[in-house]
Amino acid sequence: MQSISIMHVVLEPRYSGAEILARDLAQHQMHAGHRASITAFRPTQQSFARQMDQLAQQGCRLAVPDEPLSGWRRAAWIHTAVKAFQPDIVFAHTALPSLYTRLALRFSRRLVVVSVLHSDDDYREARMRRIERFLYRRHAAVIGVNSKCVENYRRRVTARIPVQVILNGVHLEHFARLTKEHENLRRLLYAPAPGEIIALQVGRIAVQKQQHLSVEALIQLQDRGISNVRLVLVGSVDEPDYYSRMMARAREGKVAHRLQVLGSRSDVAELLTGADVYLMPSIGEAHSIAALEALAAGPYCIFSGIYAFQPLGHHPGVSLIGDPPSAADLANALHDVLTEERWRQRFARNLLDLSFERCAAQYLDLAIRLLNPAR
Repeated sequence: MQSISIMHVVLEPRYSGAEILARDLAQHQMHAGHRASITAFRPTQQSFARQMDQLAQQGCRLAVPDEPLSGWRRAAWIHTAVKAFQPDIVFAHTALPSLYTRLALRFSRRLVVVSVLHSDDDYREARMRRIERFLYRRHAAVIGVNSKCVENYRRRVTARIPVQVILNGVHLEHFARLTKEHENLRRLLYAPAPGEIIALQVGRIAVQKQQHLSVEALIQLQDRGISNVRLVLVGSVDEPDYYSRMMARAREGKVAHRLQVLGSRSDVAELLTGADVYLMPSIGEAHSIAALEALAAGPYCIFSGIYAFQPLGHHPGVSLIGDPPSAADLANALHDVLTEERWRQRFARNLLDLSFERCAAQYLDLAIRLLNPAR
């Protein structure tokens, strides 16, 4: 198979779903003998710097600015990166990278551009729809990480562009090795007190992720006489005001001493494997990599009942709560898990249909088909 050059465009190198997928795809594509590059509009978050260094050492070419870019500087940055890296195909992850990639390449018909929709409804705002209706012809295809992504794109923008659902994936072999170390990882990473239960939530600290509901559930459990749960939050603080309100509520509810905020971490897989319960009361997700990793890691999982999580409900050791979820929903589900001691169990789930290898193969197959239409 002939080597091809593949560029991924992301907003900001960080521990977030789109950027993690771009990182993993670039690694897989290089391993398969292709050339890969990543372009971003914002500097790498410090916690993700090691990941980018490793990509560079593996041969991935990087175009990451030293300061945040805005407006036309983003399009100019992409244009410069394209001239330097000479990609055959560009995968633009999320709406803004997609928009500026096509603006940058509006006069270049040689390059194949694919937009990847990482949220259910990127074009619900009228302004974004108007821009997309002007630019959609520059697409070769659109990928959605779930069926609702592409349904909403067709409904809000156009049905004239080829669309494909490619579900995100999880590195099953990596988690199969880690799960054997559950007890060691629990002890080393959390150092729990006797009888203490570790409830973990992973995700950017923002309204979308609903960390305040987990804090409220902790307060409600305490009111019921359950005070042996430690809530551990992993993720960057994207909305400082929201974070401040959440912390104030934890202090008011007298649970701040049982709330641990770790920030962005590179050892999320290990933290998931060591946790007793995983919480994800989000009000919006498309196809969360963190949720898939939690399933692979084995703890009991409590998800909100949103569309993205509904297919996960058939797995053992999973509870789906409301859509939108409430603190009472979460507290009740946690209460059941704790009192029935399901938090002590590790759950083996069949995730073969959600493997990263399947995901990466679909991206590469699409790239080859678009570059070789007669194939």
